[in-house]
Parts: sequence; C-alpha cells; structure tokens
Amino acid sequence: MIFLNPFIVIIGMIIYIIPYLWPLSFAITMFIYHILLKNRDEHIKRLKKLFKAKNIELIALEQIKEGNSLKILFGYLISFAGFSIIFIKISNQLEKFYNQISSVEELQNLEYVLPGFDTFLFFLFLFFIWFTYTKLINKIIKDQFYIQNVEIQKNLIDKPILKYRDSNFVMFLRIITFNLYEWFLLISLIKETNSLYIADGTYKILEENNKNEDIINNKKVDTHSMNLDPKNFNSKDEFLSYVYLELSKLDTVSRIKKMEELLQKNILTKEEIEKIKKMF
Repeated sequence: MIFLNPFIVIIGMIIYIIPYLWPLSFAITMFIYHILLKNRDEHIKRLKKLFKAKNIELIALEQIKEGNSLKILFGYLISFAGFSIIFIKISNQLEKFYNQISSVEELQNLEYVLPGFDTFLFFLFLFFIWFTYTKLINKIIKDQFYIQNVEIQKNLIDKPILKYRDSNFVMFLRIITFNLYEWFLLISLIKETNSLYIADGTYKILEENNKNEDIINNKKVDTHSMNLDPKNFNSKDEFLSYVYLELSKLDTVSRIKKMEELLQKNILTKEEIEKIKKMF
C-alpha cells in the first residue's frame, strides 16, 4: 500500500492553472487514481488474510473482485484521449466556420459544417468517458464502502470512515464545476482511505509479516526446534497448550502455514486445529 499526501492534489491544481501545463496536471491526477485503485485491490487482498486469521467467513467479500481495477483506468485513458482528439477537431472546424460567416443567417448552415461521423464519435467517446469513470469511482468508493460495512459488522472498525458518493452524481458535479469538484474529491478520498486502512489494520499486515519473517530467519525459529511428539507430554491438553504457545510466537501468515503443516503430518487433527484457532 502507498499512502499519498493530499498535498499532491494541491500541486496538481496549481499546475492545472498554469497555461500549457494541463497535461502534467492530468498525469498527476491519473497517478492518484492509479494508487487509489492499487490500494483498493491490496486492501481487499490483505483483508481476506485478516478474515482468515481471525476465522471469519469470507463469503461477504467474495462478491468483490480483487484485481483488474487498473483495466478500468486504462479504458478511461483511452476514452479521454479519443474524446480530446475529436473535440479538438470539431473545435477547429467550428472556429474556421465562424471566421468565414458574414451574417447571422449563415449560422443556419452550421449543421452542414460538422461531419455526421465526427459528431457520432464525439458523443460515443463522451459516453465511454462517463461509463469508465463511473466504473472507476465505484471501484474506489462503492466497493470499499460495502467492505467497510462488513468490517463494522465484524467489529473490525467502530464507525464509518469512507463516505459514500454516487458515481453518476460525481460525474455530474465534475461537469457543472468544470472539474473543480474532482480535486476536492481526490483530497477527501486520500484522507478517508488512508484512515480506513489504518483503522482496520490492513496497512501494517505486510510490514508485520516481513518483520516477523526477519526475526524468524535471524533466530532460526522453525518447527524443527519444537517438541512435536505428544508422548513427551502428560496429556493431550498439555501438548496442545505447548503448540499454542509456540505458534503464538509466529506471525499470522506463518502461523496458518504451520498449522496446515501439522495437519498434513497428522501431528494434529482437524478438530484440534480448530480448537487452537479459537484460542487465538
């Protein structure tokens, strides 16, 4: 996960105002969407690991697709590029026409100036821009808003952090504010998603795993150093307590892998594994 600073949006706004630098501003905007989408996919991936570690059913998350979010951004870029090209072409044709007219009556010939195919492409790319952008916003907001509600139900977070916005209304506000709303939207999304990842703990799962893996490698802690013979213990419960104590020294991912290994080697039964999971 990459945590962006909202200040990057302000930089993009300032560059947008400077003549001939709007492509750079657009690139910054696309970079922000790129990171928001990547964080969204990583959030779902880590949340599934968290649910599995806490023995929470994954059914609620199965309807949310984990990857392929960047395809939507790529589609939006193609739509925007096509729309920009046809818009420039139509603008040049209109400018040429207005320079040639000498009376108001000649404005009636405007419908013959614009080729029908160009007009068709204009509205086609406009539709694709609307379609791909609303899909993009739904990926970032709608999907994670649903996930947020699941987290509240599972007591992973206390209250809603990410605010819901309808994607079509977002596009409408972009149009009537000449994209001004988009800048404020991005600032809010960066703040809200960062806070959500911190609140549910998904932002630090990978860091903790890497840290624990380093500790395990440095100290050479593995199952070979564990006493895995139940005969060396007075009772089965004493053996399970010992296994629980040793597993508690590992990180969540390593712990799950180790329990699967113990199950495959028939050292523990499935019921005993479930018992240990409940203890955690």
